[in-house]
Amino acid sequence: MWTAQKVDGDYADATMKLVVLEASDLTEAGLESLESAATSAMNSCTEKYTGQTITPGTSTCYRLNFDPDAWQSLYPVNANGVNGIAFFAEHFPTEFESTAHYLKDQVGEDIEPLAELPHTEEVESEESIPAGAAIGSSVLVNLVTFIGVLLMVPAISKAHKQHQEIFNGVLFAFAAGAMLSCAFFLLLFEATHLVAMGWDAEVDVLWRWGTMILAGMIVPAFIESLASACLVLSGKEGKTSSTASTTANSTEEGVQPEIVAVEPEVAVQPEPVPDEAKKLDLKVRSRLIGAVLIGDFFHNLCDGFFIGAAFKGCGDSFGWGVAAATILHELPQELADFAVLTSPEAGLSNVMALVLNFLSGISVLLGVIVILYSEVSDAATGLLLAFGGGVYIHIGAVDCMPKMYNSKFSLMQRLSCFASFIFGAVAIGLILLGHEHCVPDSAEGHGHGGH
Repeated sequence: MWTAQKVDGDYADATMKLVVLEASDLTEAGLESLESAATSAMNSCTEKYTGQTITPGTSTCYRLNFDPDAWQSLYPVNANGVNGIAFFAEHFPTEFESTAHYLKDQVGEDIEPLAELPHTEEVESEESIPAGAAIGSSVLVNLVTFIGVLLMVPAISKAHKQHQEIFNGVLFAFAAGAMLSCAFFLLLFEATHLVAMGWDAEVDVLWRWGTMILAGMIVPAFIESLASACLVLSGKEGKTSSTASTTANSTEEGVQPEIVAVEPEVAVQPEPVPDEAKKLDLKVRSRLIGAVLIGDFFHNLCDGFFIGAAFKGCGDSFGWGVAAATILHELPQELADFAVLTSPEAGLSNVMALVLNFLSGISVLLGVIVILYSEVSDAATGLLLAFGGGVYIHIGAVDCMPKMYNSKFSLMQRLSCFASFIFGAVAIGLILLGHEHCVPDSAEGHGHGGH
């Protein structure tokens, strides 16, 4: 009996071509020898409906039409007079498995194949690595590093300098909305059931899920502190001492006291020579530039991990959702980085700032590649997404949102920031209109879950 069942309320496809051939050599080599005949047979298929019998032949192809009103469709297989049967299907049969194996004998026992094509490792390498979409999205994210060219446009540069606080307030409010929306609507929600794939006890799932979120929230601060600690150069500041005294004459009532000022003794310090001034300037520049670039490197590396895990574990739709949120929050972040790198304190030229920003952003591609070509289980993917949600919460709530609450803002400026926050959140929320729950691959067979 050939069985096809609905999964999550629907068949994987309304129909499926199925070539059923007589097989005498029940080995992998024998199966490979029939592949050419099966490919040709798929060009002409006979319609079959639930309940109708399937009979193997030398070039027999059926188009199975599944009953949309039934939760499963059954097709008896006539195996009389043949040594074995080779099935060549348009889909993996496991796509149509919900509660029962796709092929059973006359007493209801599962029939497992003696040989399969393609091999399991080939299927995994071809289907579980959406390299094109994932790597393509990471390239788009890295191109955002060139957003700094906008601040090189005279009109925008002038507006930014004149209204820098509200300019940054609106941009970072938008980023906060996009990042928090992505964290709560996508990353954390999907992480819950993926993590549950790895452990049976609820407490085991819960503490791992929560720990990864908290770890994600603290990592950005840790990276920033570590970068600052590594880049700050030790040195002693010169001290200047001065003394002053006042004396007042004993006065009688009505007599104004006399105040005497005494010239303080100032320790004369030698003026810094040019080399010492350069060292001091280099110290400030190194700390500022290094903190921005190193922090940006690890930030983008984490973004690459999340994008890769989203595409690999949950499909293209979910992956593009995470990539969209990444791009939206990178826009104001990279503008801010460019502004800092080209500030008088950092002193980089526009071209050098763009180049360094781009090089530090390449880590997003590295992160995607590491995840795509590493063996990552569903549970590990869930933990990674939970970690990503924690990072996004930190950056959105700690780094971005405070810029909305500048005490210098007028009521209209504050409302503009809130509107920008809502716009960023809605931009990610719209993704949910076409989004379905991420379905992890089955532990058996070849899963095609996702969207």
